Amino acid sequence: MKWIKNTKGNPDAMLTFATVSFGVVTANILLATLGHFEFGKLNFSFQGMDSGTMTAYLAATFGAYVTRRWTDSKSSASDSSLENDK
Repeated sequence: MKWIKNTKGNPDAMLTFATVSFGVVTANILLATLGHFEFGKLNFSFQGMDSGTMTAYLAATFGAYVTRRWTDSKSSASDSSLENDK
């Protein structure tokens, strides 16, 4: 799988998941505004997601991403202080 790179240039699974989650919710909102459309003999209809479901979905992915970034920064800071102590 190809991951999106974070600001440090490293592949980042949580950033990829958060971006895909945002895309899914955004696509659902846009398609739900259309409601129903026809393409030839194909009929498509979309219903909007519950706002609580969308909020929980985005909050969980964004929260996991931010928590992981915070943990990485704390880990890097403690590694730097250990190297300075030597």
